[in-house]
Amino acid sequence: MAMCSFADPFSMFDVTPVENLFIEEYMLRAPGDFVKVYIYGLRLCYHPVEGASVTTIASALGLEEKTVLDAFAYWERQHVLRRTGDNPPSYSYNNLKALMVSGHNREDDIPQMDRSFNTALQELFGTRLLQAQDYERVYGWIEELGFKPEAVLMLVKHCIASGGRGTAVTFASIEKEALRWAKKGATTLVAAEEHLRTLSANYEGAQKVVRQFGLRRAPTVDEERMYAKWSEEWGFTLDAIMYACRETTKISNPNFNYLDKVLENRYKKQISTSAEMAEAEKSRRDTMGPVREVLETLGLKGVAPTQELANLYADWTSMGFNHEAILIAAQRGASSGRNSMEDISGMLLAWARRALFTPEAIHAFVHKRRESEQQLRRLFEAAGINRGVANADHQLLETWISRGYSMDLMMAAAEASKNAGDPMSYMGSILDNWAARGIRSVEAARAERQRFAENRKAQTSGQSTVAATAVQNQNTGNRPSKEVGAHRYEQRTYTDEELDMLLYTDLDVLNS
Repeated sequence: MAMCSFADPFSMFDVTPVENLFIEEYMLRAPGDFVKVYIYGLRLCYHPVEGASVTTIASALGLEEKTVLDAFAYWERQHVLRRTGDNPPSYSYNNLKALMVSGHNREDDIPQMDRSFNTALQELFGTRLLQAQDYERVYGWIEELGFKPEAVLMLVKHCIASGGRGTAVTFASIEKEALRWAKKGATTLVAAEEHLRTLSANYEGAQKVVRQFGLRRAPTVDEERMYAKWSEEWGFTLDAIMYACRETTKISNPNFNYLDKVLENRYKKQISTSAEMAEAEKSRRDTMGPVREVLETLGLKGVAPTQELANLYADWTSMGFNHEAILIAAQRGASSGRNSMEDISGMLLAWARRALFTPEAIHAFVHKRRESEQQLRRLFEAAGINRGVANADHQLLETWISRGYSMDLMMAAAEASKNAGDPMSYMGSILDNWAARGIRSVEAARAERQRFAENRKAQTSGQSTVAATAVQNQNTGNRPSKEVGAHRYEQRTYTDEELDMLLYTDLDVLNS
């Protein structure tokens, strides 16, 4: 142990100097993770940590161990450090100023393992002079990604031709493509040629899509990669992709991103061929066509049919309604101002309770309701009712008809109810009272009314005589020769309306 050392937390509050020469000459061109590894290693130089290793560095930086090793190899090629041990790996950082003072020329550091490769690489860029760091980067692909030199030349040539910038293409963008090639295993001459063949097919396919969109330009690299995803990863054929282009006519500016969403939707539904797409489109038309017709009938021509509306339509058909019946509901909804799909649902639910599932049943019900409306208006006029016809009136009329009351008999009851407080209820009481007495014809009803009127008149005129006789019998002690139950209650005077109520009030009410 050293005689003197810093306290444990000292390094946390100290500084790690980074040379400006490193920042200007090395850092700006290096991958970000490699810079993190260099700076963290520099910190360990100033503040050593017992047990530091590739594993601890990777854990501290949140990187994979391979990335850490690749970073040290990269900086070793840049001569900013050198490897001093292999098991475990250890490194010694160089002083960059000392390298400069010693006359170290980075141009002399260009790898010379294959002069012909270097020459071939330079020729691809024409008059653009490659720098030492460019060669270093390329040799990094060979060492770290496993590229063969001939595959690298093929890769660079492809990027120059397809990148859109020609020989001005950056080595950073070429490196991104190199990582993609390496991921696909295209690191040898044969594998690279096969991969380029695939890329060529993708380019041609992407170009056909561009032309389908009515554009006069070559596809971009991103569009080519997108096409590769459709064809290689998702398994779409060119015919299927071109068929899917029809969907892009829904927008003003068709583009690859919109087509990508369309194909992603087909991919999730496992629809990959043009025939399957045509069948799915037909099925959608069969599903959405009726919904669109309902919307148009409602006057909602600007509303596009959605899956939610299709599900609602399916609910109606599952209830038992056919398309014609649903259109009738839409027509009635539009004419009454209730022109939303929710309004139609409410109407259809009401019809379902009456089992009105077909146009025939609906028309029959409407015809019957119109007749009922006319009959009720006649009854209203006879009874002196001044209001609109309500649904409860229709139900009451249905009840009277179901009990066998004729229209003429109901008109007679309406005439008799003209001065009642609630003519409809009074009318029902009269009809039920007549039925209890066996009165089913207008003639019998009128005779009953006549008899009632005569009895009431006679009762009124004979009231005084009855009273006098009662007094005489009381005084003489004589009783009527024959006593009946009708005489055994206290006599009182009734109004005309009260007498009518006694005779014609609903029997069920009287018995309650």
